[in-house]
Amino acid sequence: MENTIKNFKKEGNRYILKRQYGFGILIVAGLTVLAWFGYTSNNGAMMWIFGIFAALCFLSIYTERMVIDLDAKALYIKRGLKAETCIPFSDIAHYQMSRLIYIFIPVNISLNVCYFSKGEEKFAIVAQGLSKRGMQDILNDIEEITRPYVRN
Repeated sequence: MENTIKNFKKEGNRYILKRQYGFGILIVAGLTVLAWFGYTSNNGAMMWIFGIFAALCFLSIYTERMVIDLDAKALYIKRGLKAETCIPFSDIAHYQMSRLIYIFIPVNISLNVCYFSKGEEKFAIVAQGLSKRGMQDILNDIEEITRPYVRN
């Protein structure tokens, strides 16, 4: 099983999703360019606003992670600056892929998990990227890892 799983790093009985930098780095780079433009044009407000947004986006990307813990039989997802979410395998309903297209150009693909918490349907972003194939590979890896632990 470990030979076919390429998007996760195994540490004991935990699988940690390798970092996905693609889309986030584009956002941080764009905000940094706008901050630099504000600096060179002596527009202090523009420099500070976009500089702070770039720093917050970088911090958000740096702290995000997704862990499959087979001992706890749960997914641990940390996205953005929000607290980590623990999703037991028994609460997972299904996975879905969402594609954002802007003027015929695919901008973002996200892999989401749908789960039930306290009788309420919720969604959490597992991964984001620029290609549908990459998200499908991550989903295939997740299903291969969790197959023995999830009831059918």
